[in-house]
Amino acid sequence: MPSRLRLLVLVPVIVVSLGVTACGSSGGGGSSKNATDLVNTAFQHPIKAATIALDVNAQLHGIASLNGPISLKLTGPYETNAGKLPKFDLAASITGGGQSVPLAIRSTGDDLFIQIQGNWYELGKDAVTKLNDQIAQQRSSSPSKGFSAFGVNPLSWLKDAKTAGDSTVAGEPVDHATATLDVGKLLDDLNQIVSKANVSGTTKPPQLTAQQKQQIQDIVKNPRIDVYVSKNDQTLRRLAADVNLTIPKDQQAKLQGLQGGDIKFSLEFSNVGKPLTVSAPANAQPLSSLSGLLGSSSLGGSSSGSGSSSSGSGSSSGPSTKQVQAYAKCLQDAGSNSSAIQKCASILTK
Repeated sequence: MPSRLRLLVLVPVIVVSLGVTACGSSGGGGSSKNATDLVNTAFQHPIKAATIALDVNAQLHGIASLNGPISLKLTGPYETNAGKLPKFDLAASITGGGQSVPLAIRSTGDDLFIQIQGNWYELGKDAVTKLNDQIAQQRSSSPSKGFSAFGVNPLSWLKDAKTAGDSTVAGEPVDHATATLDVGKLLDDLNQIVSKANVSGTTKPPQLTAQQKQQIQDIVKNPRIDVYVSKNDQTLRRLAADVNLTIPKDQQAKLQGLQGGDIKFSLEFSNVGKPLTVSAPANAQPLSSLSGLLGSSSLGGSSSGSGSSSSGSGSSSGPSTKQVQAYAKCLQDAGSNSSAIQKCASILTK
């Protein structure tokens, strides 16, 4: 991948980092101090169970092959599971280029399932047991201390913070704060995290150079975030971000003509603290049998909901056997990483 494209890929990482900022670390008046205190309060109240609604929408300008926005929607309940894979029951929809790909992923904590075209596939308890053993071992050998373990304070990424009055999220009374993101400070801290991270079994990713950091700052303009914190239990209830991209003219040709765009990110929590019971879907097939479904049809087409199936027209050929095998391996390698699972779909359209 060209270096310019690698830099652009970091833009969604910045957006995701905003969510980590508000959720992963340990009222009113309009002042910066009050707004920062409000966000810090949310840090001190981690959410162990909730129904989430994630919505990411990217409108990119200048690339002719992109017909309309690219969007990702992810909804459903989850619950943390100390030392094991979290429990969750999530439905996802990826839309772009005139196509929609519906997916669903479900975890009981002891097994993992993915639904494609209305059919459920099972990763298998043996594989998940190995994954849980790795999680438990990692947890016991290096207990998580969050960003502080790397000498990083996410609050330092915020600037021009101020309170913005009262509001409601899913019927919950909340305090609202707004801020802009200091991209330069965030990139410096990402480099610090990389330098101090204990990476085993793989090559540590390189740190960003001063030139690369400047290029990102030239592209990402004044990212704005909105944080909504419950008045009742001080947990985060909604995080929204708006990131504007402006590509310098001398860089556009290296990015397939991309001129700029806008990325909107929203993560909402409801039913906070509600325990979750997840049952294995009936008649789930082994993940290895996925090739039987995909050998004669593709993932293209629109469908709604995690339980509905889409029917192909039969006019287009399905992916090759090699693609199906690569797709199945990608799903196995992705494990419980929903982002990695979603990226596997591109293998079938190459």
